[in-house]
Amino acid sequence: MQHAAHPSTPFARALLAAALVAAFAAPVRAADTMVEFVVVRADTLIGLSSSVLVSPTAWREVARINKIPDPNRILPGQRLRIPARLLRGDAVSATLVSVTGDVRSGDAPLAVGAALNEGQSVQTGPNGSAVVELADGSRVRLPPSSLAEVAASRNFGGRLPAHAAASADDAAAANAPSHWFAGTMRVLRGSVEVFATKVLRAKPLEVVTPTAVVGVRGTQYRVAYDDAAPRRTHAEVLEGVVAFDAAGAAGGTALTAGFGASTDGGSPPSAPARLLPPPDLTALPERFERPIVRFALPGESTPLRVQVAADPAFDRMVSDQQVAPGAEVRIAGLDDAQWYVRARRIDAQGIEGFDSARPFVLKARPEPPAYRAPRVSAKQPVGTVQFAWAPNVDATRARLQVAEDAAFTRIVEDRDNLDASALETTLSKPGTYFWRLASVRPSGDHGPFGDAQRFDLRPTPQPAAVARSADGNALVFRWSGARPEDKQQVEFARDLDFKQIVTRAEVSGSEWTLPMPGSGGRYYFRYRSVEPDGFVSPYSEKVQVDVPRDWSGLGLLLPLLLLL
Repeated sequence: MQHAAHPSTPFARALLAAALVAAFAAPVRAADTMVEFVVVRADTLIGLSSSVLVSPTAWREVARINKIPDPNRILPGQRLRIPARLLRGDAVSATLVSVTGDVRSGDAPLAVGAALNEGQSVQTGPNGSAVVELADGSRVRLPPSSLAEVAASRNFGGRLPAHAAASADDAAAANAPSHWFAGTMRVLRGSVEVFATKVLRAKPLEVVTPTAVVGVRGTQYRVAYDDAAPRRTHAEVLEGVVAFDAAGAAGGTALTAGFGASTDGGSPPSAPARLLPPPDLTALPERFERPIVRFALPGESTPLRVQVAADPAFDRMVSDQQVAPGAEVRIAGLDDAQWYVRARRIDAQGIEGFDSARPFVLKARPEPPAYRAPRVSAKQPVGTVQFAWAPNVDATRARLQVAEDAAFTRIVEDRDNLDASALETTLSKPGTYFWRLASVRPSGDHGPFGDAQRFDLRPTPQPAAVARSADGNALVFRWSGARPEDKQQVEFARDLDFKQIVTRAEVSGSEWTLPMPGSGGRYYFRYRSVEPDGFVSPYSEKVQVDVPRDWSGLGLLLPLLLLL
């Protein structure tokens, strides 16, 4: 039987409110959306089963709903209420509108624009994500490590006239498109986020897992399925209302916005639980400068779901992980770019709460050179300091900074565009210093500084002064700048090269008394400091001591002391 789409043709249909007739029937499902069918001459219920209904026997339910005792006797102009789920539909494909990283259907990689037919799966890798757009405009987002299937995608618009509309008791009737859609996504692993459009549907848009069925008409919600024992399904509603049913048990629950529930399929869903509030991400840095992004939220007492995406809508997710309370989050494999991170708390049932999101910039390349010298916490005397490094092969120039503080607010050296792998400079002030390096590309692009390394410059020993003791029987050497915890190694020799050592000793403090030598002549003295950690300073400047051979005139000839 042929039927035209125009309202004046013999088979005109309108989706408007209709009055029921007759007096027997099974009750209509509360969730059913009803289509009003206007009967024309020669129509019968059995005949309609072959043209617009889903099966040859569907006319029986239509007869019960409309309380028609004789299926062969329906009158022209009579209005029949038909559940939209009983209308015959045409299979329509979904479309892959976003692909990030590894996204496949079976072994075949998928690209943006790919058509997904009924029964076709979408699998995302550990660093991949995808967004599937259904024929009604609804979007299903697959985070990393998820597997879902387009279980059903049916459009009923081709079998209904363009002017059709829903019955007036359907909240979505106003401003609805003229087509009807029924869709089902099956989640086999991981999770999906659903943004269901508010359109007229032949049946609720469903997300099914091996343990649960979640149906909606228009809302935003999440469904996650853990395929490890005990194989639980979790659902969280962010907007609207969803029907959450266990796959293998009678009974379900209506989840409203701000609530979630879970089920293992063998028992009804848990009581709705209020979603946990979002965590506070305001303390996260706005910029990261290492290839592995690392941060922690130490105040958190529940596990967290942490996701990273290239866009603020989180359609292009590249990382999805669950972290223990207070644990450090580590995200590897990101390029230098602006990224978006979001996190949500997970309660004891595994139900995930509201999101908190924040943008950040990663600038980790070119990576800094490898430091060679001075080594970490090195100690050396003030004066010439040698810096050395192994340059980055992709950015062979370097920038070197030396500062008196770890925050680099008191910089004493700042050299840019160094084309060598070493630098020698003079630092004459003793104390603790910090140095760091950054790589510079030929284009002038500066990478981040590497971690600062500390080194210490120790003062060189001050020249000693020498005098005769009060009784005239000894030489007393004194020096300044010695620390109480340091030892001093002293040497007294006959030659300038200190090969003919007369005596040597290790003393504490800043003074050494030497008995007067038995023979006169020219002598030399020097000392050096030994710190508790083993650092040994250079020797002090050499002091020349002339000891007279005739001791009787010693009082008049106070030793001639020459500083060398």
